[in-house]
Amino acid sequence: MRKLMMLAAMLAVALLAASPALAQDEPAVVADAKAKTATAGGAKAEANCEPDQMIEAKAGGVVAKAPCKPAPPPPPKAAPAPPPPKAAPAPPPPKAAPAPPPPKAAPAPAPKMKALPPTGGSSTASLFALGAGALLVGGGLVARRFIR
Repeated sequence: MRKLMMLAAMLAVALLAASPALAQDEPAVVADAKAKTATAGGAKAEANCEPDQMIEAKAGGVVAKAPCKPAPPPPPKAAPAPPPPKAAPAPPPPKAAPAPPPPKAAPAPAPKMKALPPTGGSSTASLFALGAGALLVGGGLVARRFIR
């Protein structure tokens, strides 16, 4: 009987852990080259490259638009004229004695520590999961007591 209870408890915990992954539906991803459209879940992109048309992408409430053809590259810059020939350089002046090093500045004060951003609190889903686990353990203990 104990083995059966342990097996049932392990199955319940495994299902509880796997439930978020099982609840997700697989988004359909479709790309059609002839119609020039692509969809993924709720996002959609259309490319109408006719004159004066734009590529448009929508995802939720966000819309992005771009021109079909890229802007022409800027014209190349003209090469600068070569400089006139220079006369022979004058001999360098004699080196002066090196200047004394500047005095060291006082160290800067330590920057003030910034506070971390607020987290947003706990969600109700974690509280439900905690309650479900407590009920599972409590139910197993009550069932064990009844069987004895």
